[in-house]
Amino acid sequence: MTNIDFIDAHHHLWDLSKVNYPWLKAKGSKRFFGQPDPIRKNYLPTDYFEDHQGVIKNSIHIQVGCTPEHNIKETQLISSYVGQGAPIAAIIPAVDMRRADLIAQIDSQQAFPLVKGVRHMIGKSPDENHQLPEFKTSEWLDSWRLLTQRNLTFDLQLTEEQYPLVFDTLTNVPELKVVLCHFASPWDQTAQGFNNWKAWMTRFSSLPNCHIKLSGFSMFTHSFVQHNFIKYATAAIEIFGDNRCMLGSNFPVDKLHMSFKELLIAWHKLINSCTKNESHNLSSNTVKRFYNL
Repeated sequence: MTNIDFIDAHHHLWDLSKVNYPWLKAKGSKRFFGQPDPIRKNYLPTDYFEDHQGVIKNSIHIQVGCTPEHNIKETQLISSYVGQGAPIAAIIPAVDMRRADLIAQIDSQQAFPLVKGVRHMIGKSPDENHQLPEFKTSEWLDSWRLLTQRNLTFDLQLTEEQYPLVFDTLTNVPELKVVLCHFASPWDQTAQGFNNWKAWMTRFSSLPNCHIKLSGFSMFTHSFVQHNFIKYATAAIEIFGDNRCMLGSNFPVDKLHMSFKELLIAWHKLINSCTKNESHNLSSNTVKRFYNL
């Protein structure tokens, strides 16, 4: 299939002169997804277009680690790109779900009409999770309930050791529209790790409004192996159904390990084995429904 209109469910943009991103300024330091020095420079809509060459017809912009006091500035920046013609359909900003002023944070973000949900990263990697606050149900449950009241989605990034407690908490708010970012971070890709991941994805799929992003796969091996991507993507589709799976590039972070052309080849190989309805769900319709576009 060649005539597919892709909506990129997960990508980033940044301008280092307008928003403060500490991790982008830390030259020489390594992160869980690799050595980011090659992307520690502005990544603007023109750069993103140059990477995908017009194949992406619309996209979802996801927050990307600015300092908390610049969360609104980041939303303003992305909104300005939309005003200049960038085909961005939704903005998913950062909020601190644990703070007492969450309502005020959400009020400020929802002043921007393209804000359709929020993200607060619960987990990154086994090596970096100690830098993040421990997940506590008491700090999250009411905040997730607030999102449902405000008709907002939640982008959930977590790691395997966090699955049990996060899953148990989510069962108390089944109405929350939540999407697992980046295959739910499958760091252990041994045969046993794959089976454990499938078992947990089956549990998460029992939540009626839980979706999954087929994105960010190269972060876990610091390489892009097409047949492994297809293996995990196919399993995710079998578990969640094509109507709860969406394709995301995670560019420019994944650009550290592959080109957009390589990613598109994998996407096409995946959807070529699908029916027309399934391929449209994976490429665009699931994203539209989830983010209420």
